[in-house]
Amino acid sequence: MAPSQSKLAEALNTLIAGRNAAVTETPAGIAVNELDGPDADRLYTLFEEAGWTGITAEDQAGSIPRHLIAGNGKGLTITASRPAIPEGIEAILTRSGFEALLDRPPASAIVWIEGLSDVIDTRSVRYCPWWHQGEFQPEAGAESVAKVNRLLGRKGPGDHLGRWLLKAAATPVQQAAIEPWRLRAASRLLRAMAQEIEPDNRLLFKGPPPTRFTVGDEEDLTADLFATLQSVAAWLLENERELENRHGLLAAEIARTATRGGSAMDLASTLRLALEGARIAYNFGVTQQNKDTLRALGDLRKAVSEDTAKLSEIMRTLGTAVAGAVFANISLIVARMTLQTNAKFVGPAAMLVGIVLAIYVLSVIGSGVHYIWVQTYLRNEWRGSLYKFLSDDDYKRLVEVPVRRAETAFWSVAAAGILMMVVSLVALFKIASA
Repeated sequence: MAPSQSKLAEALNTLIAGRNAAVTETPAGIAVNELDGPDADRLYTLFEEAGWTGITAEDQAGSIPRHLIAGNGKGLTITASRPAIPEGIEAILTRSGFEALLDRPPASAIVWIEGLSDVIDTRSVRYCPWWHQGEFQPEAGAESVAKVNRLLGRKGPGDHLGRWLLKAAATPVQQAAIEPWRLRAASRLLRAMAQEIEPDNRLLFKGPPPTRFTVGDEEDLTADLFATLQSVAAWLLENERELENRHGLLAAEIARTATRGGSAMDLASTLRLALEGARIAYNFGVTQQNKDTLRALGDLRKAVSEDTAKLSEIMRTLGTAVAGAVFANISLIVARMTLQTNAKFVGPAAMLVGIVLAIYVLSVIGSGVHYIWVQTYLRNEWRGSLYKFLSDDDYKRLVEVPVRRAETAFWSVAAAGILMMVVSLVALFKIASA
């Protein structure tokens, strides 16, 4: 049934785009108006092949028998009833039907869209292919910015922002079937960030300095900018209780960062930097930080630098130990090969020296491992008390990434040292025991 229904949807969308038909979709079925005879006949067949029921053709005079449809003139209407749709699901066949659905408040938490190949989850609505099965649980969160978004004109962001906000900001939404949602989502979320929407539909960010942007009803952003917009909106609408505080900080940062107005693309381009500034200001404000916070950040940077420097020192010591042990083993091998084979104590002595050197190398590696374990334990203990004003992303960037790189370098040197030590030691044992 799916290929036949895809052909039906494609035919309807083509007729609509060419203004050769007007389509009305309802939960019960679909009506295609203003058709001529050949188009009506072709659609009748496609509805049958797709499994739709109750198919009828009529004009102003009434119903038309199936075999007479193709020979009729213009002004025909084809109506059909949908296949059985589970309760709580809206099913959309055409692009115009999807656009009409998006222009009214959501009635169902799951929407089937013909032509969509992937599941797209928003906070309050799931958009997915026809006949997709699976549970969907809407998320709670702030869905309205009415108390912080002053509406001076007639076009606002609406009260149902949940269906415009992806659960995962990086979800790909570039398919043609979901395009009407993507265009509207960009416009709704950009409007939600403004402090005022003026009568000429410009978005005002008071600053200082005050900045204005012009945003249309359907804004087509690039994939990267749309993902950034989703990330910023997710932070803004994360907690309803904090909405007013976050909205004010974000709007001020947008005005400060942009310094001048522009289009929706210009506004979206400022969001990443504006979010960084707003997030830092928010975290400082929530935890009531002062000069002690700056001192704590300095101490944190110093501690990370000391940790990485200590690991570098351990790696240098390890490298020296491995090099000394390997050269000593080679020297013992050369000495054993130049002495007489009946020398009784040279072989055991060489083995003993090789084992002692191996223990020394392992002790240096062990000290490095112990240091890494202690520092990891201390960072985990103090993360929630001393540095809770840092977000997870900021903490990862300032602490975890540089420390992980230093630890990776240590483990690489340790692995190489153990390998070289084992190879030289095995060679020594074979020569010494010969």
